[in-house]
Amino acid sequence: MFEARKKKLVQVLKKNEIGAIVLVPGPNLYYFTGLKLKQSERLTLAVITQEAETFFVSPQVELSKVEETVNDDIFWYTDEEGPSGALSQLKKAVGTLGIIGVEYDQMRVMELKAVEAFEAAVVDGNGLINNLRICKDEQEIEQLQQAVNILESSFEAVLPYIKPGVTEVEIAAQLEFEMRKRGSEGTPFGTIVASGDRGASPHGRASEKKIRSGELVVMDFGAIVNGYVGDICRTVAIGTVSTELKEIYEIVQLAQQTALDSVKPGVTAHEVDQAAREVIESHGYGEYFTHRTGHGLGLNSHEMPYLMKNNEMVLLPGMAFSVEPGIYLPDKVGVRIEDNLIITEDGFINLMSLPKELLTV
Repeated sequence: MFEARKKKLVQVLKKNEIGAIVLVPGPNLYYFTGLKLKQSERLTLAVITQEAETFFVSPQVELSKVEETVNDDIFWYTDEEGPSGALSQLKKAVGTLGIIGVEYDQMRVMELKAVEAFEAAVVDGNGLINNLRICKDEQEIEQLQQAVNILESSFEAVLPYIKPGVTEVEIAAQLEFEMRKRGSEGTPFGTIVASGDRGASPHGRASEKKIRSGELVVMDFGAIVNGYVGDICRTVAIGTVSTELKEIYEIVQLAQQTALDSVKPGVTAHEVDQAAREVIESHGYGEYFTHRTGHGLGLNSHEMPYLMKNNEMVLLPGMAFSVEPGIYLPDKVGVRIEDNLIITEDGFINLMSLPKELLTV
């Protein structure tokens, strides 16, 4: 699998006359090599050339993990030595490179300085990589489905804990525990539990605020399976809520369903966003829908395609993304509903099965 991906990358490098691409620890390194590492203060790089050669620079502390995963040339260094010697060996092994592609959205200055030692022109390689990653294969879709299964069962398990007097952070902690129990590798972003007026912040991380009767609670959280991210949002009612809050929820529910009804291969990301946005605008809440309708999913919690205004990217089979319109009234309330979709040849698969009627706890 990883060799096949690397082969496609090499073909793209040749087509674009790029001598090599440099990857840093993170999603792209895993996607093309199978090596799972996180960026740290110790320099780690992978160089994949258009001749299909792969080289690694690794600190000694990560050497065993690299050796267990790949069969390529590894130039390693100790903490005392630092990476300069390993970089010199790498430069000699790679030879002259006219153009080098780098991950503009992942690479830090420390890593960029190391790349500059090649004395080659540096270009943004993100577009090339994103185009290779954007359509998921069957194995990737299965990982996403497993992540979604963890999300849904964890949500159901935590419902009995949601009651007046419990803090948002207590609910978030219980959610993360339930996800871990079910096999999630961690959380891809800070768990959002935002009740009452705090729900008006789309990214309102869980706080010490106590939940009260009559409030809506926005819960947005993610699970990870073999690196792949599922991302869900549901809004629940605590006891009896006002007619106004119910109506706002129903508008968001209608906007999301309208967006879902528009999804099929060949439509643009803009068109899906517009479908949701027009519903919310027609009910007078357009200015309170303050973010895009959705984002891609995969090894990142946010990646292409982005469902937003003026994005004319055409949706293709294999693309994975969220659909999550919302309304956020400052100092009052927030509502968001999110599903995860996969484009198919004739429509889409919704990876999620939870009902979306307003749930009262």
